[in-house]
Amino acid sequence: MKNYLVFSNDKIFIKNQKVSSNSNDTINILESIGKKFNIFLFSRVSKKEVLFSKTIRNKILKLNYKKILNLKNKKNLRIFMISITLRNFINFIIVRFFVGDIPGYLYLRSNGHKEYQKKIGPLGNLFYDLLLRYLKKQLKMISVSKQIYHSSKELIISPSELDGMWFHKRKIITKSKFPRLLYVGRIRVEKGIFSLLELIKKFNFNYKLSVVGGDKNFKKNSKIIFHKQVSEKKRIIRFYDDHDIFILPSFTEGAPKVILESLARLRPVIIFDEIKHVKNNLMGVFICERKSSSLEKKIKNIFKNYSNIQNTMKRNILPTRKDFQKNLINILDDQF
Repeated sequence: MKNYLVFSNDKIFIKNQKVSSNSNDTINILESIGKKFNIFLFSRVSKKEVLFSKTIRNKILKLNYKKILNLKNKKNLRIFMISITLRNFINFIIVRFFVGDIPGYLYLRSNGHKEYQKKIGPLGNLFYDLLLRYLKKQLKMISVSKQIYHSSKELIISPSELDGMWFHKRKIITKSKFPRLLYVGRIRVEKGIFSLLELIKKFNFNYKLSVVGGDKNFKKNSKIIFHKQVSEKKRIIRFYDDHDIFILPSFTEGAPKVILESLARLRPVIIFDEIKHVKNNLMGVFICERKSSSLEKKIKNIFKNYSNIQNTMKRNILPTRKDFQKNLINILDDQF
């Protein structure tokens, strides 16, 4: 059996063949790899089952520093690193020192240069670049977009969580009395949610905003409702269905799956200039300047032409979870 050593920075719970993580993206990746390969997982440890869970078809074993030398006896072993983080990089160096060179892939999901710069300042860009320069000499690059890394066409894949449920009973809604806005995502600076909250303070019209992803340390507001992170698919779909426009205020993104989710439910999406590349040829995605006046104007224009926009969105051909898993397995199988 072919084996993949997977590096992840996420906290992951494993019991028998069942894996659980707060990152649905990571679970999707592990499920994909586990369909055809055994997995040796090098990650942080969660002591309990958390938001997202899946049962892996093939063997998945948790790896720690004491077990690294056991990898020397494994044939047909390859590496799959999920994103560049300091922890993943250090673990990669440790494995390389004790086991030797192992070929494989580095999977890039976002623009790390911008992300690290947003997190730790100007030196973040240089720090990330040093890690990337070293790793790309050791591993092949898989990316979600040419804007993230100029991989060959065969090594660019589109992450997606969409299945049949996302396209079932889609609501063509009549306009509500005022725009019902939605954000679904992590509550982090680089995700732009704090920027969005500042922008909407200056709005001169009635609206409602729902923020799904965390409700800690936020003051109650008559126009803004905060919700904890949601993992149940039906509840997530209901959030999209109960709102008119989805706003993704991120400063950096690779191929955000929330855009696909919103389009699958026929809800228009607003993004800002910094991530205009994620629009691609998708209908129903609108680019806006990061200004309160520009955002207000864009919302009003979408709301005014809502029915026509929804009708054009039906022509979108969206990648699915099945497509993503098939493409990833095909790439990984070529390594052997």
